[in-house]
Amino acid sequence: MAFSGKLALTMFVSAAAVLVSSLGAGTASAERGPNGSLYGSLALSTDGGLFYGAAWNYPNWGSSDADAIGQCAHRGCTVVAQFRDGCGAIAESADHNYYYGGSGSNRAEAEQDAMTRLTNYLPQPTGFFGSSAPAKQSVHIRYTQCTDGA
Repeated sequence: MAFSGKLALTMFVSAAAVLVSSLGAGTASAERGPNGSLYGSLALSTDGGLFYGAAWNYPNWGSSDADAIGQCAHRGCTVVAQFRDGCGAIAESADHNYYYGGSGSNRAEAEQDAMTRLTNYLPQPTGFFGSSAPAKQSVHIRYTQCTDGA
C-alpha cells in the first residue's frame, strides 16, 4: 500500500526534516492463531509529521492491525503492511514524501519487496527529455519488524 505526504515547510530546520516518530513494542509473548501462524502489521501516518506503529506475534491480522494503529496513535494512521510468519517493512523515498509497505518470509525479502514497490510507485521525473533526464530518486528502509522465528 502506498502512502505519500508532504511535511510542512515549518517542519524543516537547517534543511533537515524534523520527524516525530512513535513506535510500538509488539506483544510480550507470541500468541499463535488457530492455524499455528503468527501475524503482524505496520501502520503509518504522515499527517503533521511521521508516525508509525508496529504489532507482531498476534493470532490474527485483526488484532495486529488494531494494535499497530493504536501504537501509531495519530489521526490518519493506516495499515501499510501485513505479514504472517515473516516480516514487514516500510520503505521511504529520499525526499521523505513517499512511503510503501512490503512483506516477505524474512527481513531481506520484506525490505526488498517494500523498496521495489515504492520504486515502482514513485512518479517519473518531468520536464526533462532524453538521456539527461534524472533517474528516479533513491529509496531506503525506514523500519522492519518480524514475527518470532522469521
